Amino acid sequence: MLTLLLRLLVSTPAWAQAPLPVGDGLRGDYYEGTDFEKYVLTRRDATINFNWGQQPPAPGLPAEAFSVRWTGWLVPPTSGNYIFHVTVDDGIRLWLNDRLVLNEWRGQVQSSYTATVALRAGEPYRLRVDYCQYSFDTRVFVTWELPVSQTTAAASSSWRNLWGVAADEPGPVPISAAYLFRNNPRPAAQRVAPVPATVPAPAAPIASRKALVPTPLARKPMALAKVPPPKPATARVAQRPAPAIAPRPTPSLLAADSDRTARLASLAVGEAVTLPDLYFDQGQAKLLPAVRTALDGLAATLRAQPGLRFEVQGHTDNVGNAELNRQLSQQRAEVVCLYLTAHGVAAGQLRPVGYGGTQPVADNADPAQRPRNRRVALRRL
Repeated sequence: MLTLLLRLLVSTPAWAQAPLPVGDGLRGDYYEGTDFEKYVLTRRDATINFNWGQQPPAPGLPAEAFSVRWTGWLVPPTSGNYIFHVTVDDGIRLWLNDRLVLNEWRGQVQSSYTATVALRAGEPYRLRVDYCQYSFDTRVFVTWELPVSQTTAAASSSWRNLWGVAADEPGPVPISAAYLFRNNPRPAAQRVAPVPATVPAPAAPIASRKALVPTPLARKPMALAKVPPPKPATARVAQRPAPAIAPRPTPSLLAADSDRTARLASLAVGEAVTLPDLYFDQGQAKLLPAVRTALDGLAATLRAQPGLRFEVQGHTDNVGNAELNRQLSQQRAEVVCLYLTAHGVAAGQLRPVGYGGTQPVADNADPAQRPRNRRVALRRL
């Protein structure tokens, strides 16, 4: 009997022999701006389970246009497949051991997402959750579904499950602060050997096709003009040196006026116009501050003509994967519609559609012209 006990102790990893301390939650860093522009404060959050409504999340922060980054360590109580559930309004990203498992970084109404991850009991996993809030209601919930074996073992015999006759249905529950740590509860010196996290690719979310850090490009203002019919790209020309990066012009062509209203109303069904100065950083679907100012004028124009209906078209260049380009263009169209409806435009007036790089208006082979294809247009319905 003594020999068997010694064998069991020898076969147990060193990091699993010592009990873990009770968790103390996560570190929350709060910023002004939807992309961590201005640091405001740091605090301890027991878990990510917030419904701030239309109120600031903390003193010194606005009720809109802010972002939060939670960091720490997650230690699962048992081994198996965990299903992470996220309910969010607006954008969220989730990493485990520096691997992106959920990416829904955009303005959106309240939405729910899931990601399944295989975790080992007692193993600390580096956790990071980024959240951004654009406007109106503010809520973010991160819960999980324990492995089936764990929920079955935890079920007790009571009136809730007819004293064991009917099994309780497993479901998402808040991640207890007991499993969340601001610092690694098991430093590397306490382990026999580091074990990499087993994190399968997420079932539904697709990470961005480009780096998350935007690369500013030179863009020129375009006059409001009818979009010519799509035509195939011309033959590749000799490479030219990239033009010098110039400061972006202040949008001015989207100011609300009676002439603009008349021009939009005069479009025939099926005709389209490109929105001047409505541009995006490469690989991003986030509205820039100057573009938001321009969209305020467009919102006033559409509110003045509630009978007008438009397809909001998102377009990209042809660099990269065609399907990811289409998804990015769809996100750009949706974020424009979300902003306009948040500023009084009826949702029935707008229909977002992403066309990716299938309808270029400039030569994609020319780096100087390529940015013109990353655009948003209105087509009258």
